[in-house]
Amino acid sequence: MGGLVFTERIHVKFAGGRAVEAPLTLGQINTLEWLGDDTRAGLYRMMEWAVTVPDGTTLRDVTDTLAVLVERHESLRTSFVTGDERRQVVSGSGQVAVDVYETDAAPGSPVAHEEVTDLIAALQAAPVDDVADSLFRAAVAMHDGAIRVVLIACSHLAVDCESLAVVVRQFRHLIDNPDERHAGPLTHQPADQAAVEHSARGRRRAEASLRYWRQLTSRMPQSLCAMPRPTGGDERELHHDYAVPASGGEGQPLGCWLDSPALRLALPHIAARTQTTLPMVLSAAFCAVLSWRTGVSDLVFASLANNRIGREMHDYVGTLAQDSLLAVDAGTTSFDELVRRTGGATLRAAMHGLYEVRLLQELQEEIGDRRGTLFQRDCASNINIFFDGEVRPAGPPEVAQEALSRTALRWHIPPYFRVLLLMRVIDSDGEPLLGLTTGHADLIPAAEIESLLLGIDRLLAAAATGDVDLRRMTEITGLTPVVRGPEWLRVDNCWIELPEVQAVVDEAVQAPARVFAEPGDDGRPVLTAYVAAGGPVRTPREAHRACLGLLNGRYSAMAPGRYVICARAPEDTGDPAAWRRQPVLAEGDGREAHR
Repeated sequence: MGGLVFTERIHVKFAGGRAVEAPLTLGQINTLEWLGDDTRAGLYRMMEWAVTVPDGTTLRDVTDTLAVLVERHESLRTSFVTGDERRQVVSGSGQVAVDVYETDAAPGSPVAHEEVTDLIAALQAAPVDDVADSLFRAAVAMHDGAIRVVLIACSHLAVDCESLAVVVRQFRHLIDNPDERHAGPLTHQPADQAAVEHSARGRRRAEASLRYWRQLTSRMPQSLCAMPRPTGGDERELHHDYAVPASGGEGQPLGCWLDSPALRLALPHIAARTQTTLPMVLSAAFCAVLSWRTGVSDLVFASLANNRIGREMHDYVGTLAQDSLLAVDAGTTSFDELVRRTGGATLRAAMHGLYEVRLLQELQEEIGDRRGTLFQRDCASNINIFFDGEVRPAGPPEVAQEALSRTALRWHIPPYFRVLLLMRVIDSDGEPLLGLTTGHADLIPAAEIESLLLGIDRLLAAAATGDVDLRRMTEITGLTPVVRGPEWLRVDNCWIELPEVQAVVDEAVQAPARVFAEPGDDGRPVLTAYVAAGGPVRTPREAHRACLGLLNGRYSAMAPGRYVICARAPEDTGDPAAWRRQPVLAEGDGREAHR
C-alpha cells in the first residue's frame, strides 16, 4: 500500500427513511449461520466493487450519492439482534464512513489493478468506526483533488453479489444524474421479504425446496469429478504456452478465465435458435463437456439461485442468493436438446433455492448417513451476471468459428475454497467472461482446466451455425472421456476408487480390515468391510460413523454399505472367503440410527 496515504474519514449522514424491526429473512438467517451469529464479523466479511467516475466528479457528489443509496435501501442501514429472538433492526437515520486516500498514480492514467487491490487492502485494514457502525462502507482514492476510483463495500449480511451490482448500477446513475438524487418511493425491502417468507405461502415454498433437495441428494453422485489422480508420468501437457501461476501443490486453488470472442459471438445465435437464454446455453455447454469427460449423464450439481422471482425483486437489495441443485439428463446426442433440457432444469432449480440452511444440513447428514456419502459441493456453477433484455446476434454465425484463433486464457490464483470444480460467469465490460476454478489443483490441474475451457469454446463456436451431434465431441472439442481402471466401481450412482475406500476404512478402524465389492440382493455391488476386533470400533454403527467422518476432501471414496466385525483377521486378508470363515461378532449396515 505504498502508493496510498490516508487523509481523512468523512461521516456521511443520512435521514428520512423508516425505522422498523422485523424477523430475519432466510438469507439473513443463513448468513448469520455462516458467521456463527457474530454480527461484528459481518463488518469485516465485506464484498467490494471498484467504480470509476466521470471527470469532474467531486467528493460531495460521491457522499451525496452514497447517502441517497443508504436511505433508499434499508439493508444498508440494518443491524441485527441475535440470541433467542433474532431480528433485524432498520435505522431511520445515522452515518456512513467514507475513507479518503491520496494516491501517487499519474494524473490521467488508467486505473491499474494494483490501485484497486491496494485500496481494498487499505479499507479492510481500517478500523471499524463505532460512530458509523454500518454494514456499508466506502473509500475514495484521489490525486490532486481528482477522484481516481471509488470503492463500495457491503457486508455479506447486507447484500449478495447481485444486490451489490444493483447498488453499483444505481450509484453510477445517480453520479451522472444529480437531479435524481433522492430515495424515491419505498420499494420491496428485507423487512417486507421477511413477512413474505413467514407467510403460509412462503413456508410452503421453503418446504418444497427441502423436498426438492431430498429427492436429488438421494440419487446424485457424491462427486461428478471423481477421476484418476494425475501423475507426473501421465498428466497432459498444456496445448499452448500460457503463463500458468504455480498453485503451490496439493489442496491449492487455481483458476482461469476464458476470454473468447467466439463464445460471445456464438451465444446469441444458439439462444435464438433454441428459444432459451444466454445463461442456459452456457450451462448446457458446461454440462456437455462435463458429461463427455466424466462419462456421467445424470448430472446433478450445485447452482446458484438468485431468488429474484417477481418484478418487485428486480432492484431488491438484500442477501437472497442460495445454492440450488441443477439436475440435467445429458443422455442425448443433440446439443440443442441439451440446451432445452438445461433450460427447464434451470427454471426448476430457480424455484427451489429458498430454505433455511440449518434444516438443509440436517437433511444432507441424514441422507449421507444412509448412502455412505458426504455432500461436498464438489462441482458448482455460478452465473453471476444479469442479462438485461434480448441479446441479438451480431453478424453471421460462421464468424464464431473464425474467431476461435483470438481466444485467450487468463490464469490466476483465487482465494482458497473447497469446491473441486466451479464454473463462473461474470460481466466484463458488458460481455460474459467464463471461468473455471478449482480448490484442488492436484486433482484438477491446469491441463484439465484448459481442456474443459477450450472444449466449451469450440463446442459453442460449432453450435453457432446449427445443432451439434454430441457423439462428435472429441472431434469438435479435443476432449476425450476419462479412462478408469479396474479399481474403479460404480456404487449407488457414484464412481468410487476401491483403494481410496480401503484407505478410509483403515484409518477409521485402526485394525486389520479389508473392503470387497460383493453382490447385493439386487445384483448391484455392495461395499463390504471386514474388520478384525481389537480396534476402537466395536459395532457396525461405530465403524460407519468413523468412516463418514473421514470423507471430507476424498472425492472418490464413500463409506461401505455393510460392516462385518470378525473375532480375528485371516492369514490371507485379501481372500474374502477366508474372512467369511472367521467368527462374526457383529454385522450390519451401520445405519441403525435412521431406521
